[in-house]
Amino acid sequence: MGSPIVAMYEPTIAELLSIPDTNAVAFNPANAVRRSMRTVKPRVLQSDMVPDIVPEEHSIANSEGAVATEARTTPTKRQRSLPSHHAKPTAADNNEVIEPLTPADSEIGSLESPLKKAKLADSPSPATVQAEAVLGVGEDAGNKGERDDHFIPNEPVTPGSLKTSQPPTGIIFLATPPPSDESQTPFPKKRILPATNRPKGAPRKSAKSTKAAAHDAASSVGTISRLPSHGKPLVWAEGRQALCETLSYYRAYQSGAYTHDNLSYGFLLDKDCGERAFMDEEIVITRAGGGCKKNEGGDMEQAEDQSSSSTTVKNFLNNQNYGVPVALIVGKQNAHCPSDIPHAYCVMDWFQVTDVWPEKSNGKKCFKFRFEKLDLANKSWWAAEGTPDPPAVRDYSIKTVRKTCIACEKQSPQIFQQGWLCLNEDCSEFWMIDGLEAPANLTYDNYFLRERTEWPKQIKPPYDLKPALLETDMGNDAGYAVSRVCWKGIACPNCGRCNSREYWNEWKCQTENCGFTYKVKQSVLSPRAVLGAHDVEFNGHALPQDTFTWPVTEKTAFMDNWRLHTFDILPGNVITHFLANSTINKRAGGPHDMFLALQDVDIGLQRFALKISGLKGPTLTNHFAVNFGMPYKYVVDVDSKPFAEAPKPIIGALHRLTWAGQKTVSDGTFQPFNELLTLGYFEQQKIGFHDDGESTLGPTIATLSLGGQAKMMIRMKASYYSGKTKAGRYDPTAPVLPGCKGYKERIKLNSLYGKISNQAFEKEKIATYKKIGRIGNPPILLTMQLNHGDMVVMHGADMQKYYEHSVIPSDKLRFALTCRYVRPELVDASQHWKGDHVTEPGTAYDGDEASAHVTTTPAVEAVDDYVMVDMPVSGAS
Repeated sequence: MGSPIVAMYEPTIAELLSIPDTNAVAFNPANAVRRSMRTVKPRVLQSDMVPDIVPEEHSIANSEGAVATEARTTPTKRQRSLPSHHAKPTAADNNEVIEPLTPADSEIGSLESPLKKAKLADSPSPATVQAEAVLGVGEDAGNKGERDDHFIPNEPVTPGSLKTSQPPTGIIFLATPPPSDESQTPFPKKRILPATNRPKGAPRKSAKSTKAAAHDAASSVGTISRLPSHGKPLVWAEGRQALCETLSYYRAYQSGAYTHDNLSYGFLLDKDCGERAFMDEEIVITRAGGGCKKNEGGDMEQAEDQSSSSTTVKNFLNNQNYGVPVALIVGKQNAHCPSDIPHAYCVMDWFQVTDVWPEKSNGKKCFKFRFEKLDLANKSWWAAEGTPDPPAVRDYSIKTVRKTCIACEKQSPQIFQQGWLCLNEDCSEFWMIDGLEAPANLTYDNYFLRERTEWPKQIKPPYDLKPALLETDMGNDAGYAVSRVCWKGIACPNCGRCNSREYWNEWKCQTENCGFTYKVKQSVLSPRAVLGAHDVEFNGHALPQDTFTWPVTEKTAFMDNWRLHTFDILPGNVITHFLANSTINKRAGGPHDMFLALQDVDIGLQRFALKISGLKGPTLTNHFAVNFGMPYKYVVDVDSKPFAEAPKPIIGALHRLTWAGQKTVSDGTFQPFNELLTLGYFEQQKIGFHDDGESTLGPTIATLSLGGQAKMMIRMKASYYSGKTKAGRYDPTAPVLPGCKGYKERIKLNSLYGKISNQAFEKEKIATYKKIGRIGNPPILLTMQLNHGDMVVMHGADMQKYYEHSVIPSDKLRFALTCRYVRPELVDASQHWKGDHVTEPGTAYDGDEASAHVTTTPAVEAVDDYVMVDMPVSGAS
């Protein structure tokens, strides 16, 4: 039997349940010293003082829908001789009594207390009956679907279990007996076990399996049927891109947290929230991202230590210190949400960061955050149907215990039911309970979960949770309609859905039968309006602004108004840059007129969904597109319009690019273009590295740039640059291109292939790559500055096979019109007519050089109607 404590009496479990204590704990001096100080919470016992009980007739389902089964944690045999891991009582310890324990009491609360093996008598103790009534699990519990808001604070809570829609997982025994009239309630013979997922009758897991059991318990939540949410989210999305393009406080396409300027703005809580993740109507606990990888089961687990100096942790600490709220977003795959949310992503509300602490997961250090809802007065929309409203009057006096570690003299809150831990990551007693490393299946202390903060009423979130619609007219700001802010998404004012801007002229809500559309006033911009403040069009020949490096070589040629740079990439593979000037651009039907006309006519530009994307939901291109002529399928499927329906600037571009293609491919092999893809770019839109190497295309591609400036960059594809595929496989028969990594070393290596054994060649390969060193990304071989009216022609059978290109505009509005030859034999015959076009006499482009007079001198060589000047082959980098 337990011995009395000096200030108050706390009975043992055996005394509470009125059964013989057949498993008396032997006196252990080391344990007595180790437990020389302990905080006693009056009238309430810790959850691990309760025997393991589960009905023998049936299983108890925990709050995540899993069957309650047993998974014990056997501590490692680590012995410690000093009680440094215990804490000194502080003023913040809620005025609780701190008393030494007697030897008999020293084992109470231990993770492996022998009392857990005790069998209950057929008749329950009065304390048991009262506990069942309070928690809604006994025969007199009343409505089991609702939770008493004033349930016993020390009820054991597992991550995800505090949900009002279902009864709690544990039973609490009060130290003070209830009135005698409740003592006669019958109590069935039970055996309670910690809530895990082992089916009844299955083998018990060993101590080594506790981490896996805890993970299974968390992951099982997503497989159960949850009640619908009490309300509807104010803002929601069905795709990640629409979410990020609409919300100012969340633009993280890959990570969970969106941080910027040393603060955190939003946090997405979807599939992976880490061990011991928790969510109820007002509290969220989750881990910091980073340092994780997939295990053999395909689940994310901590693989590297996190640090308090990491950007994410520091940013959330800044939020806590400066009182900056964070917007939380819950995903459909979140297994801890108390209800079944209606959409893929739903914005929850604004939360404050109340606690940031380190833990251990999978043997690695990670950081956890506790968030508390800012608005405690109103019921959360994600609460399950049928749950009670929040209390009209809050009890802000409930606070978790905070203790100071004797070893490091740092204060930490008690977060877990199993006991207090030092949460100083640099302390020798970090993550220790009673001299042993804390187990994986910890449960949260209810004081920690029920603690609430009375936030100052003056605190206002930095943004509206639901973004307001954009201004339809910004007056004198002519470029407003094509600025960065105007291609972001909008939240539909009718249904709350986040919608990316899919169409050039307007937004459309994608919700079926919603029908909401929205437009802003679009002014027609002059070419001058989209150029940089200090950029001036060239009156004479344009200045050379292209840069290149080995193995690229360059030749320059001049026409009356055009400057031509021809770059040799590989033998037979060239790129020609046609640099325009103001004379060319201002002529009737020239680039100026074409640029204005494309803004004034709706040619059907829109953003199309990528064929392959790693994001949930549709992922649209970072530019607008429309295709004319023969069908062309690149990274997206774009429906093609016939040339017969093309507006005047499209046909004008087709004629210009045909002329440029003929000038570049002058050996008689040029194939007339039968397709034209028009891309439109708003401010900060771009297209990443790609190739135009579709099997249906000919070897020549030409593009016309209208409006703002852009940089076009050429680089070798990664597999040819490194010599290895994405899977790391080396092909000794693949070409070794000039400019690749380890060019000379790989030439030498490949010369050995077939001359030595495969084993010897493998050793040579390893030695060669060790000598080559770090591979890195392929360098940029050629950068061309594209100005208004410029054209670029790429020609060669191997150009798109070995190289790729990217275009990054730098101004508010730009159009790129690109022509190709699509091989008709590889296209459905019913689509051929779309590429038909007959150039009327007198409408073909002549290069604006009808009156040009070409003069040859000894220093230059005349080539047709322009002159060629040899330039140094070394170039500039």
